[in-house]
Amino acid sequence: MDKPVVRISVRNLVEFILRSGDLDNRGGSSDREAMQKGSRLHRKIQGRMGSHYRAEVSLKYKTEYEDVSIQVEGRADGIFTEDGQCWIDEIKGVYADVSQLEKPVEVHRAQAMCYAWIYAQEQKPEKIGVQMTYGNLDTEELKFFREEYTLEELSLWYQELLDRYHKWIAYQLAWKKERNASMSDLEFPFEYREGQRKIVSGVYHTISTERQIFVQAPTGVGKTMSTIFPAVRAVGAGLGENIFYLTAKTITRTVAEEAFSILKEHGLKFKVITITAKEKLCFCDKTECNPENCLWARGHLDRVNDAVFELWTTQDSYDRDTLLEYAKKWQVCPFEMCLDLAVWVDAVICDYNYVFDPNVYLKRFFGEGTSGEYIFLIDEAHNLVDRGREMYSAHVDRADVLEAKRLAGDYSKGLVRAL
Repeated sequence: MDKPVVRISVRNLVEFILRSGDLDNRGGSSDREAMQKGSRLHRKIQGRMGSHYRAEVSLKYKTEYEDVSIQVEGRADGIFTEDGQCWIDEIKGVYADVSQLEKPVEVHRAQAMCYAWIYAQEQKPEKIGVQMTYGNLDTEELKFFREEYTLEELSLWYQELLDRYHKWIAYQLAWKKERNASMSDLEFPFEYREGQRKIVSGVYHTISTERQIFVQAPTGVGKTMSTIFPAVRAVGAGLGENIFYLTAKTITRTVAEEAFSILKEHGLKFKVITITAKEKLCFCDKTECNPENCLWARGHLDRVNDAVFELWTTQDSYDRDTLLEYAKKWQVCPFEMCLDLAVWVDAVICDYNYVFDPNVYLKRFFGEGTSGEYIFLIDEAHNLVDRGREMYSAHVDRADVLEAKRLAGDYSKGLVRAL
């Protein structure tokens, strides 16, 4: 059989494996605004560089392992030659004062080093240079950092980076094999009640044809098991990768957990996480996720990958108590650890908000540029009408706007005009 091919972008690879430091949610401008400004600055810098500068160069490289091929791909911001030396340019727009930067950020430099390694595989130069170009998003002031590498240096560095990622992929592939094998003889765990068999077949058929089904049935029919069982079988048949069981109430969340537990008692291997509200998972009185106010935010990114990997590879069910236990052991934020773990599991039980709310939806799954083969089981879907009104309606108070305008006066004329 052909080996599976896992594709990952250069950026996602380095940001996952090499992230470090504190958790800090004291952000500035919105992601969207920063992206728009960053794109404009990128184009402006690239346009100034002259005809010898190749912008947005697509690069990819496939590394073979025994169990999988990992293809790393992306686009280098720029490639140019100077005095016979080839340089890879990585442009980053930041709000910080670039004149105060003493060295490039590790994950930024790692992106450029990945592109340098991939490009070097095609061209085979003796040495290759990496240039980090930092530009302030408001003033457009620039600062450059340069480093040169031999092919041997890049080779050792890149292989170590990819080996660290392969550890995750190897376990994921082995787990899916074990999970799917556990479903070969999995039967519905009860005697079918009236109407249940119809729901089960209807749900499975709906998933296999990528359509939607609305099920209305009396209390006591057993809708939860009748929808979870065919969804699980559909995952085993390769018709989906993740199940999202969405609820509006804690009690129905518990019923879903019990349904998965019953299937596990009948031989199913399936990793299931329940996402609890941030306030209920936080160790602190106030959810202030920054190193000044939260002990668990300090150095969170240094430890969270190890915490997630241990929890993922040693447990199959992740409820609130389990998450708190491991977060305490590794001294990380339990909520952020929970969200990171959710990416690697088979089923996510959570509130409607984590899929539908534009402010709190799970960006790891539904953010811009991300996609997946997801199966959504929406419990008591009639509740979405009222919840939808809450999620997509806004209330603006004139007094708040005037107060914000007053506070913005010393900082930004543009913001005052906008308000």
